[in-house]
Amino acid sequence: MGFDEWLNAGALLEHGAQHRWPDRDVSTLEVVEVCQLDLATGQVVAVDPAYPHHFDDATPVVAEVPPGTYPVLLSVVTWPSTEESHRYSRVVTAATLKISDEPVATWSWVDERSDGKVLGVGVDAGTACFYDASQRELLALLSDDEDRVDAALDAAGDAGFAAIPDAPGGTAAVFVACGMGDGFYPIRIGRDAADRIAMVMIDLELLNHSIGQVDPA
Repeated sequence: MGFDEWLNAGALLEHGAQHRWPDRDVSTLEVVEVCQLDLATGQVVAVDPAYPHHFDDATPVVAEVPPGTYPVLLSVVTWPSTEESHRYSRVVTAATLKISDEPVATWSWVDERSDGKVLGVGVDAGTACFYDASQRELLALLSDDEDRVDAALDAAGDAGFAAIPDAPGGTAAVFVACGMGDGFYPIRIGRDAADRIAMVMIDLELLNHSIGQVDPA
């Protein structure tokens, strides 16, 4: 599936929207705020947190926003739960930093080029994360502690996310379970009518495999 076939990013933020699937029941989309992420510099980085080198200075910044603390929204595809499928009845399809309350006027891929290549997160451990560039040293130290990393990855897998605390009591990073598992997930930027960044999203692909939205009654 090429990126030009993916849903408009706004569809991933429509709380309550229902979608059909080729081999599953109709799902309902839940959009929930799970934590607040501290962005001391406003330089947003998105990576697979399972690998220590992703916290070094070479990791690219995907967006620059005003420094501050911003809500993290998870877009969760939910299906009717059964005893057999309980763990997989709630699956994350997008993680979004909400930078402002202004409506998004346009969405774009980060670093979109004429050859169709975009900047995104390569995931090999089923988890992606957002963090501020100022937290690289703290997160690099965390990555040296295999037990803590494994605990955070497990927590994200169970709850859909894990908030990683920083020394002052805020949130240094948020780990997010990828509903499609390993893969390459693009970054999408939502801008308001004045061309200011209002949203930064990791599109985790899952909802793009639905076969159509159910029209509201």
